[in-house]
Amino acid sequence: MPDGASAGPAGSVAANTAIPLGLTPSLAMDMTYVAMADSIGLAMQNAVANQQRAQVITEAALAQVLTLIITKGTAQS
Repeated sequence: MPDGASAGPAGSVAANTAIPLGLTPSLAMDMTYVAMADSIGLAMQNAVANQQRAQVITEAALAQVLTLIITKGTAQS
């Protein structure tokens, strides 16, 4: 076994995935940007869903009003 190598697979994984200390601030900011992008995406998705629900309610209300107008108009004739 070479010098400095670990005996188990966990040691080799830890050695390969160690992040140099100089990269940690940029990786932290990257994670912040990813979280912010995800939050903005969810907010936009919620806004679109709310608009779609409002459109459905508007169409239902319009259909109801038009039905009332038609029935009242034919009742007086």
